[in-house]
Amino acid sequence: MRTAVLTRAALTTAVAAVLATGCTSSTEGAATRTTAPTTTGPIEVFNPCTELPDQVLSKVGLDPLTKSVTTDAPTGETSWRVCNWRTPDSTLMIGVYSTSHTLDEARKNEELVEKSETTVGSRPALTFFDDSETDGTSCYTAMAAEQGMFEINASWFLDAARNRDICAIATEYAALLEPHLPR
Repeated sequence: MRTAVLTRAALTTAVAAVLATGCTSSTEGAATRTTAPTTTGPIEVFNPCTELPDQVLSKVGLDPLTKSVTTDAPTGETSWRVCNWRTPDSTLMIGVYSTSHTLDEARKNEELVEKSETTVGSRPALTFFDDSETDGTSCYTAMAAEQGMFEINASWFLDAARNRDICAIATEYAALLEPHLPR
C-alpha cells in the first residue's frame, strides 16, 4: 500500500512540477519548457538530490533514507532537479524543487491557484496550489533564488490524518531548508 502511495505521490509531484512552469514534456528525466530560457548561459541549478546533506535533512525532520528522485539529469544542463523525502512518521512527502524558472513566472502561471505572497527568511516567496490539487492534499511554497527559484512541496500521504494546513507545512519546511539553499 505504501509503495502505491509513494508512487502516486512521486507522480503527482512530477506532474505538478511540469504544470507549475509551463513545461510540456520530459526526456530522460529532464523537463523541457515551452517558454524561453530565463538565463542566457548554460542552465546549472542547485541539485537537492546530491547537495542537501543527510544531516540537514535529518535536522529539518526528513528521513534521508527515503529519498525519491523525480528528476535529476545524470549530466549536462537542466532547468529542473527535484527530490522528495518522507517524514519519519511517513505522514508527509516533502519535495525540494530547484529550477531556473522564476517567481515572476510562477506568479503569472494561471495553472497555479490560491496564490499568496509571503517571505521565507529574507527571500520573497509565494504559496500556491496546482489547479488540479486544491483539495488540501498538496501545497507549494516557492522562494526566489539567483538561479531562478526553489519550490518546497508538502503532500499528505493518502492514509495520513490531515490535521494541519498543508500550505503552512510547506512554508515551515521552506523556512527550515532556506538557510541550506543557495541565495
